[in-house]
Amino acid sequence: MARDATARLYDVDENKVAFLRPKKLGKYTHGTIRFQARKGKLIDLDKLHESVWATRLSKGTRSGLVALEVTAVGSLSVSNKQTRLDITGSNAHFILGKGKSKQQRLAFEQMTKALLQGNFRRTQTVRVTGTVEGWGGAWPSVLKKLPRKPRRIIVTGFQATP
Repeated sequence: MARDATARLYDVDENKVAFLRPKKLGKYTHGTIRFQARKGKLIDLDKLHESVWATRLSKGTRSGLVALEVTAVGSLSVSNKQTRLDITGSNAHFILGKGKSKQQRLAFEQMTKALLQGNFRRTQTVRVTGTVEGWGGAWPSVLKKLPRKPRRIIVTGFQATP
């Protein structure tokens, strides 16, 4: 259902939507929905939320959303002690944060260190991967309200592009 809702988005390449189920865990099967924006488009997280909400997932399904992982491309800046990713081609931006796991802390610290040492030019494009904070929980509670703005990505990886 959520896969179909995602495919209905106008900014999603319908040929690049896949539902992957790596293994069955106990009674429940965990899966990943992987999709990609159409060339030259950005995926609006508010529209994604609305589209998944339209599937009308309700109580009693014992299903939910573990995390929304995104890869965003833009330029980094620091202001008010916050690292910000300004998305290329739009006015959108994310606040970047450090997570609880060792991998998340290490990825964020490496990115911050590289930024503070001047390893990124102000105009250089950076690709950041991470999970969007506030996108997780059981249905329908995760769909009751949009996560707060500005969106915050818990960094799991980054890469500077030439």
